[in-house]
Amino acid sequence: PNLPIFCIANEFFDALPIRQFQFEATGWHERLIGLKDGAFHIGLTSAPTRLPALDHRVGEVQIGDIVELNTGGQAIAKQLGHHIEAQGGAALLIDYGDWETLGDTLQAVYQHDITEFLSAPGLADLSAHVDFAALVSNLACKHSRLTPQGVLLERLGITARAQALAKRLSGMALDQHIAAHKRLTHPAEMGNLFKAIALYPSTTHAPAGFTE
Repeated sequence: PNLPIFCIANEFFDALPIRQFQFEATGWHERLIGLKDGAFHIGLTSAPTRLPALDHRVGEVQIGDIVELNTGGQAIAKQLGHHIEAQGGAALLIDYGDWETLGDTLQAVYQHDITEFLSAPGLADLSAHVDFAALVSNLACKHSRLTPQGVLLERLGITARAQALAKRLSGMALDQHIAAHKRLTHPAEMGNLFKAIALYPSTTHAPAGFTE
């Protein structure tokens, strides 16, 4: 509908399918899954793939480096950006990743343990780090600076709020409260692992907690 949208995408883009490309002397070769001796294996395409979307990465990678593309995520972000610019609103994207990703970040979790992603096809929970630079590379609206989750939450007053709530707690409840605050904000835990970025109309300023 032609109405403002307010969207929160928390661990959404990391769950979308990706394509992986490995840089070799002849150029980018896509990594594909095939069968060898009755088992799944990863191999490279014999011919290089011409990828304008990766041209800007050539000068910063070495032979054997892997770069991932989340084309589905980019399409969704582009559509979201067009709607925000035309109809108003904002989007908050929070996910694993960085401004640019490098390497094989595909991860599989099966029964709460990290596993080899080909060992339980169809059963494991798959995710890959989000390349935020690629995600926001073609938006009609504006986007904020990429911000670590811990920094964003501190700017929004999480510590003051946590301290106020802690006054009512004691014993195990207080210990759990302190641990939860640390888990969300500490750089060694979720504070740096998760990043956040905001999308908003070009006629407005970045939302609270973000810088332009």
